Amino acid sequence: MDAHGQKKLLSIADVFKAFGKKVDGNHYQKAHKQYRTLSDHARYLAKSDKQTHDALKSYYEENEQIYPACLSDDQKQICLPLYDFLCSAGTVFDLTNVWPTYVFLVEVYNRQRTILRKNDSHLNKSGDYISNILQCMKTGMEEEILKTANTEYLNLLGDERQMKRNPDLAREKELWVLNGDVAAQKFLDNIEYMDRALYRTIKEAVLRNVEGSQIAWCQYGSLLHSSELLKRDEQQMARRSEKGITDLQEQCEELERQNAIKSREIEELSKRLCEVDKLKVTENSSNADVNDSDEVNDIGKKFSDVYNNEWAKLFDSLKSEIEDETARIEKLCGCLLMAFKFCKEESEKQMNNLQVATTNVLSFRSTQNEENVVPMFRESYTSFTTTNEAILRDFESYLIRCVETCWYMCIQDPPLNINIPEKGDTVDEKLFNLYKSEGDIVDVCVWPALLLGDNIGIVCKGQVLTKIN
Repeated sequence: MDAHGQKKLLSIADVFKAFGKKVDGNHYQKAHKQYRTLSDHARYLAKSDKQTHDALKSYYEENEQIYPACLSDDQKQICLPLYDFLCSAGTVFDLTNVWPTYVFLVEVYNRQRTILRKNDSHLNKSGDYISNILQCMKTGMEEEILKTANTEYLNLLGDERQMKRNPDLAREKELWVLNGDVAAQKFLDNIEYMDRALYRTIKEAVLRNVEGSQIAWCQYGSLLHSSELLKRDEQQMARRSEKGITDLQEQCEELERQNAIKSREIEELSKRLCEVDKLKVTENSSNADVNDSDEVNDIGKKFSDVYNNEWAKLFDSLKSEIEDETARIEKLCGCLLMAFKFCKEESEKQMNNLQVATTNVLSFRSTQNEENVVPMFRESYTSFTTTNEAILRDFESYLIRCVETCWYMCIQDPPLNINIPEKGDTVDEKLFNLYKSEGDIVDVCVWPALLLGDNIGIVCKGQVLTKIN
C-alpha cells in the first residue's frame, strides 16, 4: 500500500487483471490490443538487438521523473486507449512501477517505426503496383498466364483483408514488416511459388526492368506471407477443431463406458436390494405372524379364563339373588357386552385424539394401560347393588377382568370382536358350543365367541343355551 492506502501494482498485466472488469468492454479490448502490440515490438527488439532493448528498459525504469505528468503529447496520443486505461486505473491503484514500463514500450514502438521509415522499404510504398505490372505485361506474356495471374492476385488480396481482421495475425504481420524488403525476398525464394502465373509475370517484369517492378515484387512477397499466415491459422483451427472433436468423442466413449458400468452396478444393486427386501418382508411377515398369533392366543386364553373362573364363580354366587338361570346368564353376558362397548369406544376416541396420521398406531396400542380404563368404566356404568359383600367382591372381580380383557381385545391390530347371536338364530357350531342343553336354536347367549377382526378368524368359541326347534 502507498501513503494514500492504494494497492501498488507492479506491471501492466497486473493492471488488466485488477482493473479490467471495472471499465467498458470495448475500451478494455482496445487498450489490451495496444498493450499486446507494444509488447510484441519489445520482444522483437530484444531478439534482434538485445543490447539496445536492455539499455532502453534500464533507462526508463531508473528515470526519476514523475509519471504520467511528464509524458509528452506524442507518448500519450500514440497509444491513447492504453494511456486512458492506465489513467483510470491510477485513480484506484498505485501505478508508480507501471508508468515507466508504459513509456519504455511506447519509445520502443516509436524507434521501430522510425527505423522502418529510414530503411525506405518497398513494403512501405502505397499504391497498387502489382495491378500496374499486370497491365504493362499484356504485351509479351500469354493471355492465359495473365488471366491466371490476375485471379491469383485477387485471391491474395482477399486473404490479406481476411488476415487483417484477425488481431493476432495483424500484429504478427506488423512485426514481419519491420524486417523490410529482406523478409519479402526471403519469402519469395521459396521454390513452392516459382511455378505460379503471378510469380512468373512479376519476375519477368523485374528482368525487363519495368518501372515499379521491384516494389511489386516485394508487395507480392508480402501478400504471399499474409496468405500463408491465414493458411497456417486455418490449419491450426482445423487441428484444434479436430482435436476438440476427438476429445469429445473420447469423452463420450468414456462416459458411455462409465454409464455402462454404473448401469450394471445399479442393476446388480437393484437385484440385491430386491432379494434383501424379499428376505425382510418374509422375515417381518413371519415375525409379525408369530408375534400376532402368540398375542391373540394369549388374549383368547384370558377371555376363556374369565368365563371359566370369574364368570362361573359369580354365576354361582348370584344364585341367592337371582334364582332364574337365564336371568343370571343375561345379567353376566350383558355386563361383558357393556365392558366391550365401553373399551371399543374409549380406544377409538383415544386413537382419534392422538391423530393417527402422525402417530405410530402399534406403539399406541402396546402402551395403553388397562388399569386406567377400569376406573373410567366404573364412572360410566353403575354396578348392581346388593348387601352381600361376597357377591360384591365376586362382581368386582368379574367386572375388572371383563374390562381388562376387552381392553386388550380392542387395542389389537386388527381389533378382536365378539359375536353374540340373537335369540331364535340357528346355532353356528363353528362359533359356539352348547351350554347344558340340546337343540339347534339359540335361546340365550351364555358367552360370546371371540373373533379376529371382522370375522377374519375364530380365536375361541362361545357358549349358547339352546332349545329344540
